[in-house]
Amino acid sequence: MLPAGDWEPVDTGESDAKVFRRSDGAFYAKYAAADGIDQLRDERDRIAWLGTTGIPGTDVVDFAESTDGAYLLTTAVPGVTGIDLPRNTHEKALHRLAAALRSLHELNPADCPFTRPVTTVLDEAADVVRRGAVNPQFLNDEWRRQRPEDLLDQLRAELPYAQLHAPDDLVVCHGDPCLPNVFFDPDSLEVTGFIDLGRLGVADRYADLALTTAQLSNEWGLDPAAFLSAYGLADPDVRRLAFYLLLDPLTWG
Repeated sequence: MLPAGDWEPVDTGESDAKVFRRSDGAFYAKYAAADGIDQLRDERDRIAWLGTTGIPGTDVVDFAESTDGAYLLTTAVPGVTGIDLPRNTHEKALHRLAAALRSLHELNPADCPFTRPVTTVLDEAADVVRRGAVNPQFLNDEWRRQRPEDLLDQLRAELPYAQLHAPDDLVVCHGDPCLPNVFFDPDSLEVTGFIDLGRLGVADRYADLALTTAQLSNEWGLDPAAFLSAYGLADPDVRRLAFYLLLDPLTWG
């Protein structure tokens, strides 16, 4: 169930949806089976909304569904992903990424129709743990030595702290701002767009910052402090960074 054209599969993302690129590189199609239609519809709506804000990203071209599944057709974002940037560009790109993420976070959250409360995300993690569906590849060495149930207990213990401080930092978050989901102009290194917006919504800015800083450290080998400083956060809340960094990998399953 794909639109007409020659399509090739793209091995990317952590969701169950399948992604295809048209042979001319102009469009992408994301396909979900019947049990993923609601999520794909939600992503369509988030892409469409972000397109009204001036934040660069992809555009919705078409959406079709049946009882068997659905596809979302979007335009390709120009440039290359953060994963594909050469090493000698990383430090400059870090500053461009910080500015782009800050611009997203500076949107008026009252204008955003989507929310992602931390309690809802923790419920998602609890369901993944209950089903025994935690993917150990998403965990670091320390976390893999512990039972997922114990990791979940750690999150529950830290939840009151996260809730206490989150109201001052509720912004429009990407939800999964990892380097494969951010495109850059290979020459200017300006961010040309965000993709994979299925988790976009009003949330604690630290949910985004935790994932981005971890990616910059793991994939680019850069000091996260440099990114946070460029973002405008010279004195980050390390407890919330740690909380959201552990929470995210428990939600994919």
